[in-house]
Amino acid sequence: MTRRIVAFDTETATGGGAMHLLELGAVLIQDGEIVDRFESFVRPEVPIDPRTTAVHGIVDAQVADAEPAQVVVPRFVQWLGDAWLVAHNAPFDIGVLGFEAARHGFELPQSTVLDTVKLARRYIPESSDHKLETLTQHLDLDVDVHHRALADAVSCWMVLEECLARRSAQPEAPVGDALWTEMLAHGGSRRGLADALPRPPRMSPRLRPLEAAARERAPVVVLYGEEGPVSPLRIAPRLLFESGDKGYMEAECLRSGLLKTYRLDRVQRVLEGP
Repeated sequence: MTRRIVAFDTETATGGGAMHLLELGAVLIQDGEIVDRFESFVRPEVPIDPRTTAVHGIVDAQVADAEPAQVVVPRFVQWLGDAWLVAHNAPFDIGVLGFEAARHGFELPQSTVLDTVKLARRYIPESSDHKLETLTQHLDLDVDVHHRALADAVSCWMVLEECLARRSAQPEAPVGDALWTEMLAHGGSRRGLADALPRPPRMSPRLRPLEAAARERAPVVVLYGEEGPVSPLRIAPRLLFESGDKGYMEAECLRSGLLKTYRLDRVQRVLEGP
């Protein structure tokens, strides 16, 4: 195996809305062996949601002195070089990096991305499901930790290795670059890393000032709420994005100083804009 492969995983501070990177772990594989590792906590701009702490066990105190995402992610990109990326449920993990790139205004490379969920469904069909923890148990892999970035990156690589081994053992299996071409055909992510930025929302004309405010990092005053009397809210928009069929806005609440996610369909009117 001559292709450089980087298996990676992310943990997040938030369980929904705009995703915030909390931990990034990766392993570089060359000739079938792990030759280097990348591991870093990330200091998020929001408090860690207790529901995500219940999954990965990371608390605010552990990341208080960590570098922010705008430092860690570009350093990871430089370390990555021209390697192919591999992740388990890749749309989630590349989406996390995409949110940070959009939030802080840096570019992501045109990296090819493989998704081991897709590959496991094809080459390990007998597993009861294709969650990473289930697969490591089904394959009897030597894994002691789950839902931490570096450990899950290693598990992701082991799953990919099993998929490669099973395909290579089949009659008339491709070899070399032809094998990787087949892996890409069956397990390639529909979006590469550079395409992982959050989708912009559909904006009505009355909300257009929010686009300018986010672009200029300027404060605005909006009327926000669903029904009944609503009060003016002074915010500094940072990021506009779409999730599912709804539009959202990440903005700093200038009264509390907290970064929050707001639904665009609840913005009744923009009173003051940039």
